[in-house]
Amino acid sequence: MGRNQMQNIEQISSPKKEPIRQPLDCKELTEILIKHYDLHEGKYYLKLNFQIGTGLYGPTLDAICPTAMVGISKFGLMESAEDTPNTIDAAKVNPSKPKKAVKKKGNYSA
Repeated sequence: MGRNQMQNIEQISSPKKEPIRQPLDCKELTEILIKHYDLHEGKYYLKLNFQIGTGLYGPTLDAICPTAMVGISKFGLMESAEDTPNTIDAAKVNPSKPKKAVKKKGNYSA
């Protein structure tokens, strides 16, 4: 990896600004996804897809060694058959709204 590539990675991974808000934990992100997918029943937990890369990296050319890097490529939901500490009940965080009664239009004869 060249010096310019390293500098670009440092600029991306070391922002000078603070986060906009407090970071979300797994349960909070699960709740947001339940609402995003408009789920109203069932129990879900957060699913992560990982991407793994390998290569030869090191702080100097003399110290290069085999390396593995892990990144999160996707977030999603998995339905849960049982309660766990990270399971969220969709009915509690995103209850379905009652349907409005529809008035029927009819012919009125006198």
